[in-house]
Amino acid sequence: MTTVPSAHDVDDVAVPAAPDTQRFAWFPRTTTMYAGLAIVAVATLTAILLPLLAPASATVVDPKRAYLPPFSPGHLLGTDQVGRDMAVRIALGLRTSFTIAITVIAIAIVVGFLVGLLSGYFGGFLDTVLMRLTDVQMALPFIVLAVAVLSVSEPSFWSLTAVLTLAMWPTYARVVRSATQLEKSADYVRASVAMGARPGRIIRRYLLRSNISAVLVLAVLDVAAVIVYESTLGFLGIGAPPDMPSLGSIMADGKQYILVYWWITVVPGIALIVTTVGLNLVGIALRSRAKSRGVA
Repeated sequence: MTTVPSAHDVDDVAVPAAPDTQRFAWFPRTTTMYAGLAIVAVATLTAILLPLLAPASATVVDPKRAYLPPFSPGHLLGTDQVGRDMAVRIALGLRTSFTIAITVIAIAIVVGFLVGLLSGYFGGFLDTVLMRLTDVQMALPFIVLAVAVLSVSEPSFWSLTAVLTLAMWPTYARVVRSATQLEKSADYVRASVAMGARPGRIIRRYLLRSNISAVLVLAVLDVAAVIVYESTLGFLGIGAPPDMPSLGSIMADGKQYILVYWWITVVPGIALIVTTVGLNLVGIALRSRAKSRGVA
C-alpha cells in the first residue's frame, strides 16, 4: 500500500542546490549596467582617494595661483578664485554629495518601510491615517519647504539631511504599501495566518523580503535625485555647511566669473551630470532586470 509522506519526510528530502550562476541572477549583464558601474566606480574612487593624496590643495589659499585654467602644471582642472585646486575641490564635493545622499536614502528606506508595512498589512483606519500623512508630505513643494526650513536654521549636515529625507520617504512608503497589500493575499501568507503566525513573524519572513528588490532599484535612482537636490540647495547657498564643499556651492563660487573663468562653474557641473547619469544607468538596468524576473 502506498503511503503518503509526512511533512517531516518531505523536509528530509535533499533538494539540489541551485547552480552558482543563479546566485547573481538579479545582476543585469548589459552594456547599460557596466557603463553605469564604471562611471559610479570612478566617481566614488575619486571622492575617496583624491582628497587623501592632496589634502592641502582644497584648503590652501594662494592668490598667485588664482584662476589657473585647466591643464595648468600641477592643476589638471585649474584653480578657483582664491587658488584652490579644482580637482580636489570637486572630489570633496562628490564625497559630500555621496555621503548626504546615502544617509538620506538609508533613513528614507527605514521610515518608508515602517510606514508602508504597517499601512499595507494592517489596513483600515491605520492605513487611512498613514496614507493621508504621506499624501500631505508629497503635496508639499520640495524647494519651498527646503528654503523655508534651511533659511532659518544653522547650516549643518543633519538639518540638510532631515529636509531631504522629508522629501524622499513618502515614495518608499507608497511602494512598500502596494507590495505588502499584494503579498499578504498570497496563499502561503494566508496559510501562515491560519496556523497562528504572529504579524511580526509574517512581516519579517515574507513581507520584508518581497519588498527588497523594488526598494533597492528605487534607492539607486533616488541617490542620483538626492545628489541633484543637494547640489541645487548648495548653489542657492542653503545647502551643506561651509566646511563641507558641495558641487552646488563650488558652482555658485564661479557663477559671477562664468564668462571669463568658466571652468569654476562648468567643470563641477559636468562632474554632477556624469555622476547622476552613471547612477541612473545602474538604476535603469536594475529596474529592467527586476521587471523581466517579475519581482518589481
